[in-house]
Formats: sequence, C-alpha cells, structure tokens
Amino acid sequence: MTSINKYILPALIIISSASCKKFLDVKPTGQISEDVALTTKDRIQRALTGAYSRLQVQEYYGAEWPNAVWLSDDNVTAYSAGTTDLQFDGHAILSSSNTIEITWKAMYQAINAANNVIDAAATVDDPAMTDDDRNNITGQALFIRALVYFDLARTFGGVPLVLTPTRGLTDKSYPAKNTVDEVYTQVIKDLTDAEAKLPDEVNRNIAHKKAVQALRARVALYRNDWATAEAYATTVINSPDFALVQPFEKIITEKNNTESIFELAYSVTDQNVLSGYYYPVEKGGFYRVGPTAELIGILNDPAKGGNRSVMVSEFEGAPYGNRYRAAQGSSNDDNYAVLRLAEMYLIRAEARANQDNIEDGADDLDQIRNRAGLGNTTANTKETLLQAIEDERRVEFAFEPFRWFDLIRTGRAGAVLGVDDATKYVFPLPASEVLTNKNLKQNTNY
Repeated sequence: MTSINKYILPALIIISSASCKKFLDVKPTGQISEDVALTTKDRIQRALTGAYSRLQVQEYYGAEWPNAVWLSDDNVTAYSAGTTDLQFDGHAILSSSNTIEITWKAMYQAINAANNVIDAAATVDDPAMTDDDRNNITGQALFIRALVYFDLARTFGGVPLVLTPTRGLTDKSYPAKNTVDEVYTQVIKDLTDAEAKLPDEVNRNIAHKKAVQALRARVALYRNDWATAEAYATTVINSPDFALVQPFEKIITEKNNTESIFELAYSVTDQNVLSGYYYPVEKGGFYRVGPTAELIGILNDPAKGGNRSVMVSEFEGAPYGNRYRAAQGSSNDDNYAVLRLAEMYLIRAEARANQDNIEDGADDLDQIRNRAGLGNTTANTKETLLQAIEDERRVEFAFEPFRWFDLIRTGRAGAVLGVDDATKYVFPLPASEVLTNKNLKQNTNY
C-alpha cells in the first residue's frame, strides 16, 4: 500500500506531528518544545492549520477510518484477500489490527494538535491577537476536538478524555477510559463553546458557526435527542449559504459546492487515497474494497438509486465504487465532505418521525428523494417512515461512514447485519495501547 504524499509546511511540523500522550507512543522527534512553540498569533494560526491536516491524513479521514467503518456495514466488502479489511468485513476484528492502531493514534494526534491551539490561544501575549482572532481560532480548535471525540466515541465507545496538550517528554500520563456519556458530554460542551465563538461567515474548508450547528444536529441524533436534532438541522437548512446541488453527481465532481457545510480540502500535492481503495488495478488503484452485490443492485434500480447510480461503475465487467474520483494513480485530490446539507434533511426527517410529525418528516425525506430523481415517499406511519429514512440514508451515503453507525444507534444491526453480539458494536482498543497503559481497559470480548 502506498501512503499519501503529504505536503506539510515546515512551520507546522511542530504541531501536526506532535503525538498525544505517553500511551500514544510519544517519540522525541515529534514533541513540541515550549521554548519555540506557540508564542505568537502567526504560529498559533499555523498550528491550527496543522490540526486540520491531522484530520486529513490517510490514517484518519484520508482513507483508513472511513474504510474500516463502511467495511463493517452491508454496502462495502473486501475485494482483496489477505488484508485486515477482512476482519472488519467479517466483524472479527483483532485488537492487534494495524488499522485499529493507526486510526487511534491519528485521532489522538488530531486532538493533541487542537489542545495545543486551545491552550496557546488562551495564554498568548501578542498585540496582533485580537479578541475576535482568539475566539475564532479557539472555536475552530474546539470544533476539531469535538469532531474527533465524537468519532472516537461512536467507533470505540468509552475512551480517555485528554483535554490538555502534550509539550515535552516529561509530560507523561496513563489515563483511564471515560464513559461514553462523559465523552458525549464533553463533545456537546466543546460544540456549545465553539458555536458562541465562531463567526457566521461560511468557509467550507474550516470550522464556522453553521458547521458547528450541523455537527450538533448529528450528535443529537445519536443521542436520541430529537427536539435538539430537529432544531439544529433546521437552523442549517434555513441558512441561505447552503442548497442541494442538482444533479447528485455534482457532489462528486464539484469541490466546495453549495451542499457542502464542511469539507477537508485536498490538492494535487496533498491527496487522499480513497479512489485508490476502490479503483481497479488497471485504473491505478488497489481494488482493495468495493460495493456489495446488493448495493450495486439498489443503486442501479431506478426506483431506489435514481441518479445516484453514478456511484458505481464497471471496468471490463468488474464492478467498482466510483464515489471518489479525480484519480492520479492510487491517489486523488477530491475534497472529503464531512458535513453536507442532505444529511441535515435526513436528520430532521428522522427527528420529526420520532416525534410523530409524519407529514413534515416525509417532506424532508422527499427533498432527498426528489433530488435523486425519485417520486415522493409512500410512507405514512411512524414505522414505515423510519424504515424509508433508513433505506434512503443507505443509498444517499453509500460510500460514506454512516450505515454501520446508523444500524447500531437504531438497534437494527442484529436484524440487518446478523451481528447480535452487542460487544461487537464497538471496535477493540489497540492492543499496544492497552499493553502500555495499565489504566486502559480493553473493550469487552476483545
């Protein structure tokens, strides 16, 4: 497997290569020196850019984490034998899995980068740092930290909450796991604080107030907080900054389109490898994973997939996923949409259905169906509408890390995937971390 050819500004290496805690395998070369670190506004801004880069790496959103998640559902399957992908595909994940180790570390490296920015912005003494600057920088870092802890909680369950930065080899800690509820409480606190600090102006490649509100809607959905999910989704939907794109394929082909709320910006010098995981070898890819036969049938069914059939293709009769494109060999410079407007409509539809507002929930669902070239839903009861929303989310987010988590949070993983052992609904913690940190207890049955 090739890795991403990353371009990192030398000034950012201080933060973006910083590891988190001793339990995250601290290395001397990646430490932040308090003598030269974040003492000016300019350095803090560069450090913030480094925190965003930590979200983009191959080990996190750049490939490995979403790949592990969608392999766990019924949309994507492993096409390449002999890889750790088979563990996720078969719900038999080993704690020694390299994927588990590298994604865990990447997530905590992103958290540490955000922690350093939050800490420095609060204490820096630089006349160039205005109150607005301080709020904006801090708000963005809080959003990043909230996003990562949310991903950690839904992936691993309870995890250690590390809220202070690592800045030297003497800063060692072996934290125990916090509960899932404690992690979610911190996520919501960070988002609440970020919402108060960030401006209304929308830049789709960095955190802004509407991005915070969109993530808040998603978090509320996971917590079954229907009223909050509806309220935040409505705020984003009503914003003039966003609109569903027509046709669906523009989501794939146009960066920073009007549907995008927050997306990670890649370029020809800083690429992800998502297309490489799906593309056949003849097209420069690894052909590592691909759509299941069932998903191919759904996407190519005009009554279900509509114009979203563009997400699958064939090469000499062999199917492959075509959601991630702009390929140059095994890499591509497509942006990665973390939050988009279609999700807000489907969040609100589900929240309304769970509050017995069937008519308005169906209207929200139809916004997505109609964009796909489908007619209005025939669902007219709470049960049928929730099923229709589940089905629509499966198609709309076919190659995004949603389906596995959707089936877990709705209690449907057993019925749909045949995974009846609830201990398998979270991934194992990395064996190396559990071995190093005596306070870190492994998840049950791993």
